[in-house]
Amino acid sequence: MDEQRLELKVGALVLAALVGVLVLLWLMGELTLGRGAKLEVDFAHTGNVVQGAPVKLGGVQVGKVDTIHLLADRRDAKGLPLPVRMDLSVEPAARGALRKDARVTVGTVGLLGEPYLELNPGNADAPLPEKEALRGVDAPRLDLLSEQLSKFVTLLSDMLEKDPEAVTGLAANVSRLARTLDEVLTENKGDVKVLATELSAASKDLRQLAQLAKESMQPGGKGARLLDDASAVAALMRKDLPGLTKSAGTTLDGLAAVTGPLTPEDGQQVKLALQRFTAAAGQLEQIATKADRILGQLDSGQGTGGALLKDPALYDELKTLVTDLRKHPWKILWKD
Repeated sequence: MDEQRLELKVGALVLAALVGVLVLLWLMGELTLGRGAKLEVDFAHTGNVVQGAPVKLGGVQVGKVDTIHLLADRRDAKGLPLPVRMDLSVEPAARGALRKDARVTVGTVGLLGEPYLELNPGNADAPLPEKEALRGVDAPRLDLLSEQLSKFVTLLSDMLEKDPEAVTGLAANVSRLARTLDEVLTENKGDVKVLATELSAASKDLRQLAQLAKESMQPGGKGARLLDDASAVAALMRKDLPGLTKSAGTTLDGLAAVTGPLTPEDGQQVKLALQRFTAAAGQLEQIATKADRILGQLDSGQGTGGALLKDPALYDELKTLVTDLRKHPWKILWKD
């Protein structure tokens, strides 16, 4: 009986220890209850993020890095290396909050703390599509920075060895440049102020112009109506131009059929006919000029015809004579 009790106590102790370990792992984020949403992120460098590193949203842990894959030959659209892909497991609510322009950055807890991934949801209206990998923001490469800094220090050392006065001259030139700039700004303070005012006014006018252009291009605006009219004209041309082109082609075919049999002698005859037509037109113009002159003389009462038209008494006598001759035609031959 004592042995049985001892076994029960040992079993209870082991079970309690196991439960304590599971609870501790759950509190540390190493153990999750339930299946999280998947998210794939591509990097050019891991930024020292390791498998199991936390994933945070707004500083709150919402998941972890499940796996890290090395795709050594993969490159991005610009041809730059992109060998790292991380598979993240995050809470469904956090995954649903990501927008189309979401970003993933590498952060650290303190200056020398453990690296982790930070989710920035983004501001786009469209949500991040399922199964679409995000392009992560690569962490600064301290090794590359130290390499560039080392090259700079080496270059500076070589320059000092060749010309020890170079740095002193550079500092003196920078100092003179600063003093000159200060003097110029002091002497032209009023002009600078006027220039700043004019730039501010120009910027305001540019904003007003942009607003006017925006209103003009909105539906119902002048620009939009102009584009609609141009579209309507283009549609009309597309509709009528084939028929006009066909008619023009028919006309050209008819002209070709008429002018095709013409010989050089026919061309000379056509040229002679045009010359005769030109001469006849000149004669007609002279006749018209003379007729205008005669009508002007008649209208002004010059000559017999003009007197006849302008003198009422002479016109009445002539009318009486014509009437009498109609009644007594023999008076033409003899008088009573």
